[in-house]
This record gives sequence, C-alpha cells and structure tokens, in this order.
Amino acid sequence: MIDPRFPARLLEDLSQQRGIVGPHTRLDLDRGGDESEELPAGLVPFARDGGGGVWYLDVEDALKQGVGAVFYLHMGETYGDTRYIAASYEELLHRVAEGLRPGDLPSFDALASRQPPKNVRVPGIEGPVDIERVHASTGGPAVVTVHDDARCEGGFVARAGTSVFMTEAGRIQYVTLAERAVVDGIPCAEGTALAIHPETGRPLKFTPTEPIVVDGLPLAPFHEVSVSPGVSGVLARDHDVDGVPLAGGTRVVLLMEKLHSGTLRADANVAGTTLPAGTGFELVAGRLFRTRPPAA
Repeated sequence: MIDPRFPARLLEDLSQQRGIVGPHTRLDLDRGGDESEELPAGLVPFARDGGGGVWYLDVEDALKQGVGAVFYLHMGETYGDTRYIAASYEELLHRVAEGLRPGDLPSFDALASRQPPKNVRVPGIEGPVDIERVHASTGGPAVVTVHDDARCEGGFVARAGTSVFMTEAGRIQYVTLAERAVVDGIPCAEGTALAIHPETGRPLKFTPTEPIVVDGLPLAPFHEVSVSPGVSGVLARDHDVDGVPLAGGTRVVLLMEKLHSGTLRADANVAGTTLPAGTGFELVAGRLFRTRPPAA
C-alpha cells in the first residue's frame, strides 16, 4: 500500500514505479504489499527483493528505532529473523548502492543472544543448562544445551551435552533422547532425534522401537520416521501404494497422501513409464522426475 506517512522520496519512487538495484540486493517497489503477521501494524511493506524478502518502513516507531526506520524480513521467517537495516529510506538507498546484503546483518534473535546466560535452569527441563539462543520476542530460551541427562516436560530425558529447541511459548519442540521413551503412545528409541508438535505433543520425527503404521504405510522399527511434511520411513515389508509394488526394507515417501518416492520390488508402470524391479524413483506432480537404476 502507499501510506501517506511514507517519506517524500519513497512516495515519489513508488509513483514512478522505480526499481533500485544494488550489487547484492534490490528493491522492487510494491504498491500492494501485504502487512506481515509477524510484525507490528506500524511496519508497512513497500518493496520486495525478488527472492521472498520484504522491506518494511516503521511509520509509528513500533520497534523503537525511530520513525522511518527500515527493516527486512523474509516471508517464510518469523519475528526473530527480522533485521534492522537503516534509519531511513534515504540511508537504505545508500546502503543498497554500496553493496548491502540484508542476510549479513544480525537478526533480532541474534542480537538478543549476544550474551546468553550459562548454568541456569529453565521451565520444563530438570537440571542446569546453558542458554545458546534467545527468542527476541519473549526473552525466553530458544536453544539450550543440557549439562547432564535431563528429564523434560513430557516425561522423556534429553541426552547430556545435546541441544534442546524450545518455542516462544516455552514448549520443547526438538530433543535427543538419552533413553527409550513413549511419546504420545509411540515407543521411541534411545538416541532418537525427536521433533515434537509444540501444541499437540505429537511426534513429528522419531525412531520407533516397534513396527508402526502411518497413513497405511507399514514402517520398520529402528529407522527414522517423519510425519511432517508428508510421511517417510523404511517399509517393514513389501507393500503396494496406489498400485505400485514397493520393496520391503526400502525408504518410501508420501507427500499430500500421494506417492512421492520409493523402490520397486517388481517391474511396474510408474507414471506412464515401465521400470524394472529394483528401480528407485521420484515423482513430482504425478510425473516421473528421476530414477535410480537397480543395485548391481
């Protein structure tokens, strides 16, 4: 949108649909940019960089760097990834011309994590930890390293010396298990790299100690299983998916409940192409993208 609070130079450039290109980044001035859900309402988008990054002007001093300050945030990132770029649009233009790379500047999370506390205790984890990274939005821990095997909220134990990742709300979302644990009814092996849905507690990535069926796939124990995005794991036995004969003991991937990749146990027609047994394949949008010849 064109906000009347924009400085005169920016309003002029928007009216003339100028593009500003530097050695390492660009400003594609955008009249209709959507405001970010991650940033306060006073941050108004005015340009894109052609690669998913958006430039914002703070018209209300919402982030306390002065009215007219410029910030940068990629559309796929969150508040903590925001970067302060310049005190004004004019300064931004100079910095772009001089070779600005927005990704080289520290994010809010990086700035908040410059001197993280060590040998402290945090909610949800028993025993001392070193905080490695902080959420700028809350001041709470984002990544901690546990000193010793530490029992965590949820009943599982984090392995000594490993990192535990936590959400802005203080919930654990990634941990390495020091011992076997049952998480949301799923028995997970010692050493599992466990990713957890922070709201439901459902495991999203884990290594089961028993065979498990996920979305109809019979998956083998002691091989990593992922259920987001899609489902992937090693087949516990021969199994057909959408009429395609897949070999037990090989990795299979479903995306959007459709077969994405696997290995044939018999000759078969895959997306209109006849492939011999043992061929590994990958599909994209229902079309054969690549194949791997049968093992010798």
